[in-house]
Amino acid sequence: MRPSYEAVSIALATAGLATLGQARCSPKPLCKELVFTINAAANNTAFPPFPTSTGPGVLFQYLSSFNASALGTVPAAGTFKISALYCEPTTKVKGREGTIQYLLHGLTANKEYWNGEDFPDPEFRGQYSWISHAASQGYATLAIDNLGNGKSDRPDPMNIVQPPMQISVIYSILRGIRAGSLPGVPKYDKVIMGTHSYGSVLGRLISTIFPTSGADAYILTATAANLTGLQQFIANIGPRAATVADSRYKGLAPAYLSATQNIREVIYGLDGSFDPKITKWDAASPHVFAAGEIAGHSATVPSNFAGPVLVMTGRQDQIACGTGSILDRPTVDCGLGSGSHVDETRSLFPKAQFQAYVPENTAHNLNTHYSAPETFGAAHAWLESVGF
Repeated sequence: MRPSYEAVSIALATAGLATLGQARCSPKPLCKELVFTINAAANNTAFPPFPTSTGPGVLFQYLSSFNASALGTVPAAGTFKISALYCEPTTKVKGREGTIQYLLHGLTANKEYWNGEDFPDPEFRGQYSWISHAASQGYATLAIDNLGNGKSDRPDPMNIVQPPMQISVIYSILRGIRAGSLPGVPKYDKVIMGTHSYGSVLGRLISTIFPTSGADAYILTATAANLTGLQQFIANIGPRAATVADSRYKGLAPAYLSATQNIREVIYGLDGSFDPKITKWDAASPHVFAAGEIAGHSATVPSNFAGPVLVMTGRQDQIACGTGSILDRPTVDCGLGSGSHVDETRSLFPKAQFQAYVPENTAHNLNTHYSAPETFGAAHAWLESVGF
């Protein structure tokens, strides 16, 4: 008989809280910026040309001009520079020397998400850093900027930067981790894939396409089987060509888009669940993505992955469970326990050792709410409970 959601959640939260003192007192992780040269190939969707206009509303006019499910595919390939941050553990834990966490960020974000967006004024060092907490528990981490994001290459945003190509890049790096062929990264035998939002979509696809050669365990955050608020989220952020919307991105192709509004409303929870200073910092940070990342259509296919899977989604996640804004009424509630919106993700992992965890007073960006340390603790308590 499977333990109740409530029993498992209490156990994870209790065990996680026990690690917080250790995490607060641990030294800063030793990290280094790396660049990988990755050869990748995929069958991408054959989209029609993106408009050259940089005006507002162009994205939605474009997306409504075709039926993505009726489009064919076209082979695509390239050699890309992928920016990464590799961090060593600050605590040695027997049995974890050969294990690494491989971290993927979400749409409009970059690898700094895993360090709390590099927010300079936390209450204590590592408050919003998944990487710091992992290091304190004996895990190395490798966080990458997805293709077309952060400091990684920005090739054609429609014809190249699509989920199939992202999968090819991500899987190539995963294989490099196990082979010890990535410059600056030792060989690791076990890979835990930690993902956020759009990164969780990619992580789930990895588990589906490569059920036996992908990661050894998955922690998928800010996700659900049905992302009810996704389309409205994209509308709410007012995407516009980054070359005109953000002076840091002059010269980018028009299909590289930047969020122009409502960052606080779409990824943060109710007042009191986060530091207002961090939302201002976040809103001033780059929020750029490629139109090709969201323009396609793919059927949701259950994964044959048979290992451990943890889904962590905030109870107020307006993208996973709501209508795209925390200001909408009634306030979004992802629910708890069996039959909840988050627990329905179990259907996508019928063979896995599946567990869901829903932190309270938390919306889409789990790592930048006051609840972040407890979330980190629960995630790592779960890892220990499943043998990692």
